[in-house]
Amino acid sequence: MVLAKKISALILSLTISTSLYALSVPPLRAHVNDNANVIISTDEQQLENYLTNLEETTGIQIAVLTIPGLEGEDLAVYALKVCESWKLGQKDKDNGALLLVSMSERQVRIETGYGLEDKLTDAKCGLIIRNVIIPEFKNGNYSKGIVKGIQNMGGIASNNAELVNKSVQQDADMNSSIVELFGIIIWILFVFLIISSKTGLWRYIFFREAMRGPRYRNNYRTFHSGSTNFGGFSSGTHFSGGGGHFGGGGASGHW
Repeated sequence: MVLAKKISALILSLTISTSLYALSVPPLRAHVNDNANVIISTDEQQLENYLTNLEETTGIQIAVLTIPGLEGEDLAVYALKVCESWKLGQKDKDNGALLLVSMSERQVRIETGYGLEDKLTDAKCGLIIRNVIIPEFKNGNYSKGIVKGIQNMGGIASNNAELVNKSVQQDADMNSSIVELFGIIIWILFVFLIISSKTGLWRYIFFREAMRGPRYRNNYRTFHSGSTNFGGFSSGTHFSGGGGHFGGGGASGHW
């Protein structure tokens, strides 16, 4: 999984450097950067206060960016471009995240730093987008959807369950249970194969016919000679990122 994310990040970085489009990254002015003017002023202040307190108490740095449109850019590529430019999160912890909203394309993305990928997993980011943000966006409540989305992101990142929507918690628990069950099944199968290989049952069941000829012996040696890896606030002009790094983790959605 880690290797796959690194490969994905490399591909995205190459895409950024060779992109035919050149939508510039706006300056990071504050935690909330409402360039599309869709956030109500009171909500913007509420978000700024919350995200400032979150950063001061936990070090987690989450930012919001709304833009009028992508001008041909890919959403995920542009989100990573913004994160690489802003460097959200602490340098030694990579605990930054971005909520990006593009109005013309009606797209939204959550981008997470390396240090938050174990909490703000791709699955949970997807749940926040689908269950919390998009329902409000479909009703034209962009400001409310962004506020709720940030609260859920912050709640999950800081282990504050009170801020996390029940639908996100329940679906996340269900997904976690499925993953755990799948892991148990894989482990049982692995143990079964180990025992079977020692007792000869494996060879009898799967290679009974092949054992009669030399072709099996060559294949058997090849099979067992390899190795297997089961690894599964200070506001205003002085605000800046802390040097965090991103690798393409997160999720996207459309309303």
